[in-house]
Amino acid sequence: PAQRVTWMELFYDVVIAASMLLIYGSLAKHLSWPEFLWLSAIALVIFASWLSTTLIYNQLPADTTWRRLFIIVQMITIVYAVAAMESSDRVDGDVGIIALGIAMLILAAMWEAGCRSSKGSLQPYRRQAAAFVIGAAFLLSAVFLPDSLNAEVFIIGALIGFVPMLVSFVPRLYAASSMDMHHLVERLGGLVLIMLGETFLEMSVLFTKGGNPRIFGVLLVLVLLTIVWWQYFTYVASRPVTPSVKRLGFFLLGHALLVLGLGSAALALTEVALALEEALTLPVIAGILGGSLALVYAGLTIIVANSTGPRSQLIILTLTTGSFGSVWFLFWATWEIDEQTLSLLMIAIALGALFLTVGTSRNS
Repeated sequence: PAQRVTWMELFYDVVIAASMLLIYGSLAKHLSWPEFLWLSAIALVIFASWLSTTLIYNQLPADTTWRRLFIIVQMITIVYAVAAMESSDRVDGDVGIIALGIAMLILAAMWEAGCRSSKGSLQPYRRQAAAFVIGAAFLLSAVFLPDSLNAEVFIIGALIGFVPMLVSFVPRLYAASSMDMHHLVERLGGLVLIMLGETFLEMSVLFTKGGNPRIFGVLLVLVLLTIVWWQYFTYVASRPVTPSVKRLGFFLLGHALLVLGLGSAALALTEVALALEEALTLPVIAGILGGSLALVYAGLTIIVANSTGPRSQLIILTLTTGSFGSVWFLFWATWEIDEQTLSLLMIAIALGALFLTVGTSRNS
């Protein structure tokens, strides 16, 4: 029987999804391309941490007390890192990097514990645990190094910790047919679902803190999120992954882009639904929302390109990605319309893609 996702994993997904949304909150304070790239790099590291934890459950599906405690401490360090970066005037300060280093040490401990529980070869688990220890050492070295080296320390530590997992451990598992793909796909879908829900929930939280709801805007946001949900869970997540190690890597990359797009879109969608005291300018909202949805549909395109099924959907999603990218460029650089008209345009593009997908799926 297929492995079931545990309650601990779902709780972990909720915290990781909230952290992803919180990361991009500082864009409103420090809006720039370097800032967006820096925050996206942090989000990718958190996604990689989530994937590492998911692989531990995938290979060793035990819900022990020690594992729960490891994950709870890991969640605390991740939330602390994200909160420190989001609330600081210097989002590249070393406090968040140190917290991420501690989270990576916890991952190393989890892999070492998994090594002792494994009935197969212990070498891959120990190699990955060693990679996390070395990567964590680089991240923790931010304590002694000047802030000017924080970016380099972060990048080197993340690469040392997570690249071996992606280029060695995952392919080894897949080649040995020991990876539970049903569990992995269910975990990815669960993370996407929670991020969609928490994007809408974020508006409720801000409403209780003084934001005035725009009723039509709230409905527009709900419709847009529903379209993305329908597209993913009906026509993307149901497609089996093409049996290839390379295809699996791109499949995971597509989900990473999807998660990044949803995280950054939440900021603009909140501005559409609520009238806030510190509102973003219209070109900024258009730029963030158009670019974020382009990321979302680029992720969907990559997932479809690396799964089995009709190729017509790939063409539709590619054109949709280009459309959102064009809207991002035009509205950021030239045009200016109100938030709700912009949202209607985004909905029209997404709904057109959904209808075309429905039509081609029925014909095939």
